[in-house]
Amino acid sequence: MKHFRPDPSRTQIGLAYGPPALACLDALPDALDYLEIPFEQLRHTPEAGDVQQRIPLILHCASVSVAGTVPPSAQTFDAIAAAAARLRTPWIGEHLAYVSAEGLDDDGEAIAPSSLTYTVCPQLSEASVARVIDNYATARARLGATPLLLENAPQYFEVPGSTMPMSAYIADVLAHCDAGLLLDLTHFLITCVNTGVDPQRELKRLPLERVVEVHISGMSTQSGVAWDDHAVPAPAEVFDLLRSVLDLVRPQALTLEYNWSGAFPQAILQQQLLRTRALLAAA
Repeated sequence: MKHFRPDPSRTQIGLAYGPPALACLDALPDALDYLEIPFEQLRHTPEAGDVQQRIPLILHCASVSVAGTVPPSAQTFDAIAAAAARLRTPWIGEHLAYVSAEGLDDDGEAIAPSSLTYTVCPQLSEASVARVIDNYATARARLGATPLLLENAPQYFEVPGSTMPMSAYIADVLAHCDAGLLLDLTHFLITCVNTGVDPQRELKRLPLERVVEVHISGMSTQSGVAWDDHAVPAPAEVFDLLRSVLDLVRPQALTLEYNWSGAFPQAILQQQLLRTRALLAAA
């Protein structure tokens, strides 16, 4: 089995696990340093992890609900810890969001928690920061020695009850947690577009010294709202943000997420890889 080993001299480049990544691995095996694989995929199809015989894997996750009020089950924590141990992942990336919520029946009475099947931006408030701090401490205790990175969520609308912008929320959380930052630049750009703030200005308000990994993916606009889209190439604005990040910090890993399409064009994927490597070389 191959395992990811951080290299202080360079940023390693990988793809999110999926058909385009596997096709790229077959066509250009030397173009990739690793694949990033979802815990949820491994949980339901453990044989997906067999690709680690060819390339190192990093574990990504959307099950901890670190910004939510409904914690994952003990079985889920145990399964994440087991997957991390199996892969010997250098860290676990998890969204600074919630993925489950209290369920309500037709009369408004509480029932079993509901899975939202998507990572949802939390209320950006002091109360939410306190909840994240507690949930993060619990997750760290349950997941053992593997570090946990927190990934900024995309914000699609003004969340009721919020008292701060996303940049301040992230900074406040990391000021009280020992987590590294998984900086999703597309999520960040989406948030800035949807809330009407300048991305380059807000970027400077983040604790970029805590960045361990960077995500890049595509973005679409629907009904005037910017949305995450892993089936289209990243826009130029995302690469502008990457250039600004690389002026200040050198992440250990950079993952391109083009895993929502089974037929993402390999020529475009290779162009994206070349563009990313050129920016890293120039930094």
